[in-house]
Amino acid sequence: MTIDRVETFVLVRQMARGRGPSIANYRQRESLLVKISDSSGAVGWGETYVQAGLPTVMRELGEMLIGRDPLREREIHALATNATANEFAISVTSIALDDLRGKLLGVPAYTFYGGALRRRVRAYASSGGYWDGVDPKDSWPDEFAELTGAGFTAIKMRLGRYPIRHELALIERLRVDYAGLDLMADGNAAYTLPRALEMGRGLARLGFRWWEEPIPQRDYAGYDRMREALDLPLAGGEGITQRGELRQYLLKRSFDIVQPDVAMCGGIGESHFMADLARLYGVEYVPHMWGGALMVAATLQVLAVVPDPTRSPAAFGPLLEFDQTENPFRTDLLATPLTMGADGWFDIPAGPGLGVEVDEAFVRRMAIDPDLAPSHTAFETPTAAPV
Repeated sequence: MTIDRVETFVLVRQMARGRGPSIANYRQRESLLVKISDSSGAVGWGETYVQAGLPTVMRELGEMLIGRDPLREREIHALATNATANEFAISVTSIALDDLRGKLLGVPAYTFYGGALRRRVRAYASSGGYWDGVDPKDSWPDEFAELTGAGFTAIKMRLGRYPIRHELALIERLRVDYAGLDLMADGNAAYTLPRALEMGRGLARLGFRWWEEPIPQRDYAGYDRMREALDLPLAGGEGITQRGELRQYLLKRSFDIVQPDVAMCGGIGESHFMADLARLYGVEYVPHMWGGALMVAATLQVLAVVPDPTRSPAAFGPLLEFDQTENPFRTDLLATPLTMGADGWFDIPAGPGLGVEVDEAFVRRMAIDPDLAPSHTAFETPTAAPV
């Protein structure tokens, strides 16, 4: 059998209401899907984020895959990495190939990476952030009630759009009302180093589990200094795209928790390698995820093989990040949606490949001309209500 077709779909949908983290307000969701078909009629799907020029890269890379044996994964991976330096293209191709060869062999994708260490994983709600122009005192209580009512036992807040004193006072009240809830925080690069330390110390006092990327992420400058100064685990690295890049940050001791994204760092196999590499340095691995249902499915396959931080049943993790921003490509993409149990846990799909079935009619209905794809995630400058 050989690959006989590679298709790229760019999906774009306007959001009903703008929302975002500290530094941006999103108005639409975008996703890039790849479908690889072989001569037997089997297909594999992958997903990554929309990036400038990526449809063109995928068109050229797809032409190189025609006639290749989909089971020769390492050969194809070498071809892809020699053909392009675009890690988004390499990642989505690898995910689609894992889905395809899993279906050809009748096994889950995690089988290729040593087999599952777990069958279920706890999810944390990754807040959609702020409503534009709405003081969080008027939105956070309702959001917490909604998320805990849905079964989440852990929530990651988005912080940094309002003054530290104002936000910490609100968080203190929430901590009293939700004393048993695990809380994490993401600054989304809103802070300078001194202000990140100030907020981080407040979060440590309130028992937060981690403080994620509060200062600018480009080159992660200053993260090693911040980590040494805080008595709170520092998380980051969602923008890491290569294993050598991860090693640099591990050597610098930039993070306590690293968060490479399966759709950017090379696919499920590279994610597995990075998790093992992080473990060698005593650093935990909690993958970033802010995409659609195929990205959720691929991340679950990664989490099936990520080692536990310790042998204790009380160890915190591994965890699935589950985005709460409006996204039809997360909720409506699959014939049977991935759903969280009432206890806040997801079952890891055990079917062939990624273990999910794409609603292709939905994909084709939502797809736009790839040549008209946005160059980046659309966002606008946020506004804050008076406090």
